[in-house]
Parts: sequence; C-alpha cells; structure tokens
Amino acid sequence: MIKYLVIGDANSMHIYNFVETFLLPRGYEIHLLTLSTKRVRQEYRDFYKDNNVILHSVAEKGYKGLENTGKFYRVINLWRKMRLIREVQCVDVCHVHSVYKTAIAMVLHNKRKFKKLILSYWGSDIREKNKKILFQREKCFEIADAITVTVEQTLNDFHKVHGNRFDDKLRVSRLATNGLDCIKNIYDTQTRTECRRAYDIPDDKIVVTCGYSASPEQHQDLCLEMINKLTKIIKEKIYVIVPMQYGPGDEKYICKVENLSNKVDFPCKVLREYVPFEMSAKLAVATDIYLNLRDTDAFSNALKEHVCAGSLIISGSWIKYIELEKMNAPLIYISDFAQLTSTLEEVISSYTIPNEIEFFRPIYDLYSTENIVKQWGEVVDSVL
Repeated sequence: MIKYLVIGDANSMHIYNFVETFLLPRGYEIHLLTLSTKRVRQEYRDFYKDNNVILHSVAEKGYKGLENTGKFYRVINLWRKMRLIREVQCVDVCHVHSVYKTAIAMVLHNKRKFKKLILSYWGSDIREKNKKILFQREKCFEIADAITVTVEQTLNDFHKVHGNRFDDKLRVSRLATNGLDCIKNIYDTQTRTECRRAYDIPDDKIVVTCGYSASPEQHQDLCLEMINKLTKIIKEKIYVIVPMQYGPGDEKYICKVENLSNKVDFPCKVLREYVPFEMSAKLAVATDIYLNLRDTDAFSNALKEHVCAGSLIISGSWIKYIELEKMNAPLIYISDFAQLTSTLEEVISSYTIPNEIEFFRPIYDLYSTENIVKQWGEVVDSVL
C-alpha cells in the first residue's frame, strides 16, 4: 500500500476535499500533518478518524501556550511542529500544500522520510521576499519531483521569482470546491427566487455582495463608504450583503463594518453566523453584483461560486484572473476604490434583475470534481 503524507492545514476545506475526493478513492495509507496550532474542527476530525486518516497535530497533544504569540512560545511551538514528523514512518510521497517556511524546514530536515516530493503553491506563499527563505525554497525545488500552482497568475508569479529553471517539474493543478456542486444542484432543483427569499431579499432589489470573510484585506468598510456615495435613486434600487462568517474573525474590524452598516442610508445586512455549503451557494445565486476588492487573491472559492452562479464581478485590477478573461466571464476591473462609485452607478442604472439562475458552465467544467481528480491523478502518477 502506498503511504502518502500531506503537510498543510487540516482545517482547510481544500485539504479536506483533496483527501476526500482524490486520496481516499485511491486506497492509500494517508498521514495528515497539520501545521496549525488550532484544533481541527470536529466535523473534519470525525471524518479523518472514520476514514482511517492518521492525523498528526500539536493541538491534539494538550500542550500549553499554543495560542500564545510571544517570541518564546513561537519558538517552542515551531520546535513542537518540527517534532511531529518523527511520528510518521517513511512514506512513498510527501505532499506539501502551501509552501511556507515551516513546511520547507520540515522537508529539508527529513529528506530520508520520503521517496517522492510534491510541492503545491496556493497563492500568497509564492510572494515570499526573504532571501534566506527563497534560498531554502529553491533547495526544496531541487529535490522535488513535482511543483504545482493553482492558477495561471501564480504560474506567472513563480516565473518572475524563480525563472524557468524548474519548468520540467512545474504545472497548473487546481483545487476543488464543494460550492460549485451545490450551485449545480440548486440550478437543477430550485429557483433564483427561492435563494433570494432564503436571505429575506425584497423582490425588487439588486443584490450587491461585498467580499466573503471577516478580514480587513476584504475592505468591506471601504466598499460601504463608496456605495454610500451613490445617488439616492441608485441606492433605492439596492440591497447590500456583507458576509463575515469566515476568516480570522477580526472582532475590531467586524464591529467597524457593523457600525458602518448601521449608518448608511440603504438596506445592508451583515452575516456573522456560519452556514453550510448549500446556504452559502444560495447567496451566490441570489447575488447580482459581487465586489471582489481584496488585496490579493489566488482565485478564492467564493469568487468561483459567484462566477458559476452568474454574478457580475467587479474586481480590483491589481489582481488578474487569466482564466476568467479567457472564459469571457462577466468581469469588470476597476483601478481603485474611488472608481467603485461611478462603476456601480453605471451598472445599476441599466441593470435588470434576472428571473432565472444564470449558470456559468465554463467555470463549473474547469473546477468540476471529475476534472480536478484527473489533474491530480496526472501529477501523482507521473511522480510514482
């Protein structure tokens, strides 16, 4: 039996999906080493246990000071993480999901633990500027058997930083999202009106959704300020939703956004309660205009879902989505936040609320479970 070690964050839905849709059907002995100091959420922990996935986590050991961010505990917790890999016997494949410095150190100090190495970049991890870490990273590239990125823009970023020396190992291999399957099911079985009513949206209102998590880099506060500058006649046409259920949960930022939502003179709903995939998918279907104005992005699941559900996307031009441009997806770039007001004014003044779900099949086909499994199969099979 092939032994397969995944190093990453066991709380990530991407790793959960990778284990569920790709590794388990192959019958591998799966080891999952989580680099997070947080306990794995109960739903995922139960799933891993029920499917004999062997979890290696410092949070399961009852250590003190795991949440302490002081220098002493940062060093101690790094040492604790580095010891985790001692629990893992030699494996056939070591697969690092998100190539940050702790994972790099873990790989370089345990080369005898694995026969094959796959390094998978998710996005922001490619933008590391520290020269020492870049040097260590390239040491990893030299021993890696495959290197993957999730989108074409990250491929371009990789080439800017590391050139073309590793092209024989490098390829695009994407990450799945259950949300698209939920949207496809909604498209087949429900109506757009039902989705709007799930969020108490008035029938005559154009829904503008701002971002997807409680992170300051989503800039929902700036979005609300710009929306509030719209003319009265345009503001009377809209219903704004601000999802803040996910992410780091920055309470100070959440309170700031909630205070702003209470001061604006248009209907605005801030979402704080965690909801399952299907309810999140209903929001994407109910949305007319989605504001994607975060600082950086490697094609978030939320953006995929809104594109799939037919939302018009307004995105910052500082983030490029090559895949969406090739698909001719409904996408408008703006160069700064000041441009948001005039863009919304123009779009909303001529916008007609669709009655039917406008399912955007190109993105569904690209990120379908079948296609994702095929992509990863090509990577792993070429390594083995």
